[in-house]
Amino acid sequence: MEPPDGGRPIPIRKITNWKRVSTALEEIDTPNLNSIPNDITDEIDFAIGALTNHVRTVVEESEREVPASSDRRKFPPIFLN
Repeated sequence: MEPPDGGRPIPIRKITNWKRVSTALEEIDTPNLNSIPNDITDEIDFAIGALTNHVRTVVEESEREVPASSDRRKFPPIFLN
């Protein structure tokens, strides 16, 4: 979809609120992850899938779109060390 003035679209990038991601992951309450049985084969794969989906959802819900020219860091300082 072209901009109404016929010019180039403004580049957009997503930024993530990593503090929100961290808080959401600390509050995780996924029964599949809290009760891993002793017979762990398919169950562990299912638990890993549940965790992966949960992390993906939390990160997506913590993102927002900003102009690409925005001068913001992609990662918080703890990840840049």
